[in-house]
Amino acid sequence: MVIKKHMMIKGKKSIELIERCAEIWEAAVRATHHFVKESDIVFYRPYVRQNCDNLPLLLHHEGDEVVAFLGLDSTYIDMLFVHPDYRGKGIGRKLVQRAVDEYHAETLTVNEQNEQALGFYLKLGFEVQSRSALDGFGFPYPLLHMRLKNPRQRLVKVTGDKKAYLSLLLLADPSEEMVDRYLPDGEMFILERDGQVIGEAVVDAAGEIKNLAVAPNYQRQYFGRYILAALAEHYKDRFDYLWVGTSDYGTVYYEQYGFECDHVVKNFFTDNYPEPIIEDGRQCVDMVYLKRKIR
Repeated sequence: MVIKKHMMIKGKKSIELIERCAEIWEAAVRATHHFVKESDIVFYRPYVRQNCDNLPLLLHHEGDEVVAFLGLDSTYIDMLFVHPDYRGKGIGRKLVQRAVDEYHAETLTVNEQNEQALGFYLKLGFEVQSRSALDGFGFPYPLLHMRLKNPRQRLVKVTGDKKAYLSLLLLADPSEEMVDRYLPDGEMFILERDGQVIGEAVVDAAGEIKNLAVAPNYQRQYFGRYILAALAEHYKDRFDYLWVGTSDYGTVYYEQYGFECDHVVKNFFTDNYPEPIIEDGRQCVDMVYLKRKIR
């Protein structure tokens, strides 16, 4: 097998890969995080392994050996560690740039005491937005929460004519009559990429995503995930859950982004649409409702 220098690994990882990433993490922490106690390194280690197993990982190989990795939680860079033997070679920068360019990463957290890492992220265009006095486990390692200053994409609330984006709306809901039922009272957002509108979402007063679409030329490029992450951030102080209704065939898409099946409305598509709704050559019949906890 030809191993690419940068490789994205999703889903279940091998024990060997998880252990290798844990080795890189520990070596990097010992080389750069001199403020961390030995007992705390021991405490963190199983959580690092767990994150490496659960999160998509961007790996950097030298030959057939993994020497650096970046963990992504949607648009959040959860981890970035380079083995000390390979520091100063631009590997971390390349991993971050790929996470930003291809997976639309925009946020991360860095230890305040790790001044070198802070300077690294500042140079890459991130800025500090807030500070936490303790880390996520209550240890006295202050955290700085950072966001990319000028991302190429942004989700913008529509305050004007929502039907100006009808062509996008009809990608997700082929019935203009149905769209007209929820559009007037729903909050609509458009996704802009380099100033061009490439997607949209409509959310009702109960936190249900009534419509979500990405322009065909931008599909399968993680922009739907970006919209979902941005909606979760926008509504986290207003709703406990985001909801979405989809066909049986659409559940897998939402489940990979943290949604769980809640209930089914039988015959929704056949009862509410005059023409059959076809997905992947199959007629949609029931509506499956899923929810994602956002606070």
